[in-house]
Amino acid sequence: MKQSSAFSIAAVTFLVVVAAVTTMSFELPDERRPFTVKKFTVDGPGNLEVRTSGGSITVKGGNTNEARVEMYVRVRGNTITPDHRDAKDIMDDYDITIEKSGNTIYAKAERTNSVSGWFGNNHASISFVVYTPQEMSCRLSTSGGSIELAGVRGGQKLETSGGSVRIADVRGQTEARTSGGSIKIEGYAGRLDAHTSGGSIDLTNSQGELQVNTSGGSIDITNVSGSVEASTSGGGIRADVTKLEKYLKLRTSGGSISAVVPQGLGLDLDLRGSRVNSRLVNFNGEAEKDRIRGSMNGGGIPVVMHTSGGSINLEYR
Repeated sequence: MKQSSAFSIAAVTFLVVVAAVTTMSFELPDERRPFTVKKFTVDGPGNLEVRTSGGSITVKGGNTNEARVEMYVRVRGNTITPDHRDAKDIMDDYDITIEKSGNTIYAKAERTNSVSGWFGNNHASISFVVYTPQEMSCRLSTSGGSIELAGVRGGQKLETSGGSVRIADVRGQTEARTSGGSIKIEGYAGRLDAHTSGGSIDLTNSQGELQVNTSGGSIDITNVSGSVEASTSGGGIRADVTKLEKYLKLRTSGGSISAVVPQGLGLDLDLRGSRVNSRLVNFNGEAEKDRIRGSMNGGGIPVVMHTSGGSINLEYR
């Protein structure tokens, strides 16, 4: 009888613990709880405009006609929720807009007061995470954080003054600018113009008319097809082109350049560096230690590789 009572007490205790854990599992920790959430229905291709002065922006497209906008507020690295005792004082410094007009969704956090007691002096940052339909043209701008864009189709414009840019599985036409971070692009298709003033560029598994530029880092291009133009003032360039279309133009002032292109193509070569290495077949032109200029296989596609401070290496697959 005592054993039965002990078993019953243990069973009840176990069920209470399970119930408590189950109830608690629906409670998100503060660092994952958005300050505000709004949902909108989008009919057909839409537009998204997101702007914030001190936080990051993340946009992810999916197979849905609903857009979900999540806004996160952080002060000195801590996430602030609406029930925080200082939430009202913090948000009084910002003009927040999260709304839909026609088929355009707006999410904006603009600072109205640069100083506000302990929470002033730009210590607060507001970030947005937006889940959208795939057919969405985005205009994203932040002066103090990173931008991540994935899974959308349309015309895209990304600008940040102080963070990195990451683009994945995007189709269409994209312009991306950052003044202080790296750029990473994967699974892109379309027309691309990406520029950074202070970081490296990594472009992989992409196709289209691809143009990338950095003033202060290296460029790594892997498994791309189409037309490629890349330049840097302070690093090396490596390019692996599986299918070459209109042109390949690679320039650097401070490093070496290596490229691999398909063999058997008609190419117009313009290669210049401290030392130039390439296997020339059916070539007509000039070939010297530091310069190759002429045509292969009758000419056709321009291949320009210039460096002022390194070697040139062109190989064929």
